[in-house]
Amino acid sequence: MDNPLDSDDPQAAKQPAAAPAPQPSGSGQPIAEAAAKPKGAKAGKPRKKKPHPALIALGVVAVLAAIGAGVWFTVGQSLVKPATDELQSATAEAPKGPLAPYVKGSIAHMVTLESPKAMDNMAFVDREHHPVHLADFKGQVVVLNLWATWCTPCRIEMPTLAKLQSAYAGKGLKVIPLSGDGEERFDDVKSFIDVQEPLEVYADPDLITKAAKLNVAGLPATLILDKQGREVARLDGTATWDTPEVKALMDKLLSQ
Repeated sequence: MDNPLDSDDPQAAKQPAAAPAPQPSGSGQPIAEAAAKPKGAKAGKPRKKKPHPALIALGVVAVLAAIGAGVWFTVGQSLVKPATDELQSATAEAPKGPLAPYVKGSIAHMVTLESPKAMDNMAFVDREHHPVHLADFKGQVVVLNLWATWCTPCRIEMPTLAKLQSAYAGKGLKVIPLSGDGEERFDDVKSFIDVQEPLEVYADPDLITKAAKLNVAGLPATLILDKQGREVARLDGTATWDTPEVKALMDKLLSQ
């Protein structure tokens, strides 16, 4: 555009140049929007920008991925899930047979059987991956505790199982903490059990599959076997295993 000072029109020569647009102060509003706002217009709520369709699509994908991961985790864990108080109540049976009078206190939710039940000769491994079978412990009263490193209640009760084993050292009682963790977590199993002396490391990566055959409702679960390797009692959920009532039960089984 030609400079108005070079114009032959005297009025154009007297017209002042346009003032620069004022800069906004501290509002965070873009300069372009401030310049476009009419002078004297009332301040109103800023118009919300609609999200770009691509961003919406990414958000939907992220939500679906999160839901999918949650479903996978839930299904995987539900194969053998921690036994809650509600689960214990739902699966509780009245104690039966000669061991019923011992069901009290910390083992009040234990189920005792009318007559001993034969057990499969389960196979698992020790800390050196040597094969072990339940039949190897015949002649001893066995406290078979099924657990896993991801099961918090299992980890909480484990020190009381260690104390039970200590109290019966050399007396014919064997506590077997049998982990259902996979091979990829075998080092975690060893690290945890190594501080639960005098317990020993035992693991069965196929324990989840076998749990259904054992009629186990969840982890932790503890099966009590007599000296002949037969199931005589079971307890779904946690217990305090170094109490007088537990020792009375073990003494009874050891005397038979």
